Amino acid sequence: MKTFKVPYDVKREEKIFGGYLSLRQVLYLMLIGISCTLFFIPMSKWISLAIISILTIFFLLCAFMKVNEQSFDKFFFYALKYLFREKLYIYRRCDE
Repeated sequence: MKTFKVPYDVKREEKIFGGYLSLRQVLYLMLIGISCTLFFIPMSKWISLAIISILTIFFLLCAFMKVNEQSFDKFFFYALKYLFREKLYIYRRCDE
């Protein structure tokens, strides 16, 4: 029986939906649709429009943008983790 090596690209996500979108991207696009329902909550239309536009831009960045070959959502959460973790500063005197 012959065996064949199957190439597998570890750096890219598997495109499940139509060969163009991964599961992560589809979930972020669904979050955009859910955030658009905020427009129907009774509040000022300008406030709801501002919130929807901010959420839409953020979810689009998470779905499609890459920073240094890393998806934006991972980059964003790593940046938040860095900002809010406890940092230890050690002072060492220079001997002269």
